[in-house]
Order: sequence, then structure tokens, then C-alpha cells
Amino acid sequence: MPAVVTTELEVRWGECDAAGIVYHPAYIDWFSVARMRFLRENGVSYMETFHDRGIVLVVLEVQCRYLKTLRAEDKVRIEARIAALTRTRLSARYRVLNEAGELCAEGRTEHAFVDERGRAVNLAKKAPELWELMQRLPVAGE
Repeated sequence: MPAVVTTELEVRWGECDAAGIVYHPAYIDWFSVARMRFLRENGVSYMETFHDRGIVLVVLEVQCRYLKTLRAEDKVRIEARIAALTRTRLSARYRVLNEAGELCAEGRTEHAFVDERGRAVNLAKKAPELWELMQRLPVAGE
């Protein structure tokens, strides 16, 4: 199982402001795409594994540090990894690099496992088989 999964994208015009510079919320969307890909590459399909079982991975906090401008049609790589995993929470880290390999942004997301009513759940109790699967994920640490 890969500890870091890379997602490659091309910046679309719709992700940019009028000057053609990536608008800051696009990075948060890229984090989501990269996180879903990380899970899938490690054998955890989000919709089947979580959603179809009545468990949602909600975002509690997002942080992004912008370091270098990206523009429409730039090729980017988003690296995603799991920094921490508990029975109730998941923490992910991201790096956004341009085609030259320069760090353009870095960020993190903090998540909680909740049920269909929005109540926090202990994954080990609510879905032990899912908790067992999640424990197999590579956790790279902070």
C-alpha cells in the first residue's frame, strides 16, 4: 500500500480568477480529489466503504498555505497521505507541486466519522470490519 498517492491534474480555466490564476478554493477541491484517490489506491472505495454503510467522513478543519502561483493549463501533482488515524478521526496532509516539481501549496484536512444523523461515531464499534480495513492504511505521520 502506498503511503503517499499522487494525483495529476491540469488546471482548468473554471478553477481560475479573471487573471487566469488559480482561485484559492480550488486547492481545497484538489485535496478532496487527492484524498479520495489515496483511499481508492489503498483499497478503500469511499462510496462503498463509507457512504453505503451510513458513515460519512466530514471535514472539521482545512488549512492551506499558498506558496507559488498556478495558472490555467498548468500541470499539477497533488500528493496525499494520512497523517493520523483514530477510531473517530482521520487527518490528511497534502502537497501541490507544479510540473517542475516546485512546491506551490501545502495543506491539511481534519475529519470525523459521523453517522447518517450527523453524530460522531467510534468506527471500531459502529463498523468493526471497516475499522479493521482502515487500520491497514499506511499512516505517514505528521
